[in-house]
Amino acid sequence: MFYLAIDETGTVRQQVEVYSSGVVLAYDEQHEQDRYGRLTYADLDLEEFLPFEISWQEFIDALAELKPINRCRGE
Repeated sequence: MFYLAIDETGTVRQQVEVYSSGVVLAYDEQHEQDRYGRLTYADLDLEEFLPFEISWQEFIDALAELKPINRCRGE
């Protein structure tokens, strides 16, 4: 599952990847890349993602309990 915070131009500002194995990775403008991956640099088509849109509060709530492995150890 990918959670993306996308601005009005289609630029991804925050990205959280949740894998079925339990691994969670998180990227944003302060942590754009590491040995596991990177924040997407592609501008996305907002209309294409419209069916998957959730509110900002739903986004925050969904991510509240997640512990990204690439952010917990000072990476």
